[in-house]
Amino acid sequence: MKIGIVLNPASGRRGRRLFWSALRRALEARSADISLRETKGFGDAGRHGRELAEDGCDLVLAVGGDGTVGEVAGGILRSRRPGAVFSFIPTGTGCDFARNFAIPREPSRIAEHLLTAPVRSVDAGLLTCENEDGVSCTRHFINIASFGVSGKIVSAVNEARRGRRLPGPMVFFYHSLMQILRYKPCKIRLRLDGEDVYDGPITAVAVANGAWFGGGMKVAPGADVSDGLFDVVIIRGAARLRLLTLMNSIYSGNHVKSPLVSIHRARLVEVWPAGEAAPVDSDGEAPGHIPARFEILPGAVNLLV
Repeated sequence: MKIGIVLNPASGRRGRRLFWSALRRALEARSADISLRETKGFGDAGRHGRELAEDGCDLVLAVGGDGTVGEVAGGILRSRRPGAVFSFIPTGTGCDFARNFAIPREPSRIAEHLLTAPVRSVDAGLLTCENEDGVSCTRHFINIASFGVSGKIVSAVNEARRGRRLPGPMVFFYHSLMQILRYKPCKIRLRLDGEDVYDGPITAVAVANGAWFGGGMKVAPGADVSDGLFDVVIIRGAARLRLLTLMNSIYSGNHVKSPLVSIHRARLVEVWPAGEAAPVDSDGEAPGHIPARFEILPGAVNLLV
């Protein structure tokens, strides 16, 4: 079996890097033909994923955080072989996409699964937004894209050196707390499947394929990666104290009971700013800001878990 691996060497703490070394030995012991590419900066993972798919790999494997996972999946979808089989090993700060699946922990079991497990089709999203230069850009995502304070949180997590020494959930909790204390709700106009559903201030809106983001926040408890629909979670603007209380309940999914929260399902999400443009995040990366468009791609990814 020819396995193309895209490895983010900066992802994860020392224990996870040792775990990856053990997994590679387990794969090689099972006669896997491995082609390894390492990332050095933003965009590398998508380019490597595309090239490995086009090189005819039986499996393209992302080893890294949610950003690496989303980039590699997007690279495959942009390749001449968009049906190439994809899988991932979570070693990053948040590892939220992995929470949607029951994944074995032992390297030997993971290696066996990668060589024998069945493939399933899961959905992906296609995001179009404006980058910092005001130019329209497109990006695939496999877990969650969002905008509002979540975009500021992702940027803070990615930029903070301090967070690299802490466990992933603590990194996201700390920066979520700091950004909510500083955040001023922005006003938006939101349209779902051609129907205007909200016009007003928001704290955040999550366009969810998977259920988790932010290092373990169960923002979309009912999301299903294979149902052909986004779960769109609107968190309205409110006073900081109410938002801090709400943030704590997101980890269990109980925030859905709050009058500040509403959940909708849609295939197409469109948003425009009614004032200051809110930043967008996509699988843990920060590609730009609204206005933005999010389109579901049903069954686009052949995923092996």
